[in-house]
Amino acid sequence: MTARRARGVLGRYRIAAAWLMLSLAGCAVNPVTGRQQFVLMSEEQERRMGEDAYPVYTQMSEGEFPDPGLQRYVAEVGKRLAALSHRPNLDYEFNVVNASEINAYALPGGKISITRGLLTRMENEAQLAAVLGHEIGHVAARHQAAGYTRQVLAGVLTTVGVVALETARVQGGDLLAQGGLLATNLVLMKYSRDQERQADELGMEYMTAAGYNPEGMVQVMEILKATRDREPSAVEALFLSHPLTSERLARAREEAEFQPRRLKTPERLRAEPFRKATAGLRKVAPAYAKMDEGRKALAKGKAEEALRLLREATDMAPEHALIWAFRAAAEAKAKQTKEALDSAERAVSLAPNLFRARFTAGVVAFEAGEHDRSLEHLAAAEKLVPGQPAVAFFRGRNYEARGDRDAAAREYVKVLKKVRKGPMAKYCFQRLSEWGYIRTRG
Repeated sequence: MTARRARGVLGRYRIAAAWLMLSLAGCAVNPVTGRQQFVLMSEEQERRMGEDAYPVYTQMSEGEFPDPGLQRYVAEVGKRLAALSHRPNLDYEFNVVNASEINAYALPGGKISITRGLLTRMENEAQLAAVLGHEIGHVAARHQAAGYTRQVLAGVLTTVGVVALETARVQGGDLLAQGGLLATNLVLMKYSRDQERQADELGMEYMTAAGYNPEGMVQVMEILKATRDREPSAVEALFLSHPLTSERLARAREEAEFQPRRLKTPERLRAEPFRKATAGLRKVAPAYAKMDEGRKALAKGKAEEALRLLREATDMAPEHALIWAFRAAAEAKAKQTKEALDSAERAVSLAPNLFRARFTAGVVAFEAGEHDRSLEHLAAAEKLVPGQPAVAFFRGRNYEARGDRDAAAREYVKVLKKVRKGPMAKYCFQRLSEWGYIRTRG
């Protein structure tokens, strides 16, 4: 086939693919603007995506912060704002995740999280309302649905997308089902400037409608800007999806000026209720700061310093499983096997449904030669966050150590389906080649 003819065929496939997508979806009315909007994600799909992804994203953000009172407080603030949004009938959920990074994110359907790291920097409820209102704004304006549509169309209107259509003989429903795989990338999607501006405006609208001082929005942006200038790496995760600009800060100040005078009182910041609700968080904040220092020391190969810091952290907050999990990892690195096993089991006993605790316990038990116990923990980790290559790798290592080559090979194949480079992939490939599961040219 000539290059000219190939381009012609490809062009026809692109047109056909585009018409297929257009025929499968219609224009919906955007709840915020009231205008027609072309989207490929229905509200039901939004709801399902959010429900499916929320537990996984919570686990990958180190689970929920272990303070039921604080969780209720944040949910109450969030739901008060959501009730005033352009989509009040969604099944909103709010939680505080235990990640140290400064971040907040919204999943489709109104599933919203704020990190311990960001909440620790705040001083009043109006600041919290500003962040949650901003995330509700993304949901209300269907920004995730718009991003999903862009990603699906970008995939369809490429050579790869067209070939996939031709090879799989997709008739529409399957295409949308495959597109659902994009849900895992929605949180990392970088919003456009217009979307960020709109979410800021909606956040201001919702928080002032709820009676909060608009200065809370300005204060949040000032905190983030100061943190970025002082600790660039600390806000890296946030700025993947929420690029902060001087323009947005200036705009927040400008909008705050136009809000009713009655809102601009210290009482409307609601500092005292916030202090009461976050008392437990502030009490353990120094322990988590030491944990983060210990993690950094461990990453730099300073095992003794890491152990000292992490042991101090567990002494300061003995009921916090995440800190015990990192302590176990440091003890394992230092070849203190018994101590690592004890710390890992302590983490699991405190939070049996925390992925980090289960995975760490599984790895530590494997290294200690306790293969049955390791497999038990790794099976629990797999249920909490399915399909993680590292979990499959250590399951395979356990089966291999027990002499069950077929079971090990199945796990190593799972790894290679998702990881092609690095030590883990190299190990799996070598084993499968040695055992005759993969034939290499020689």
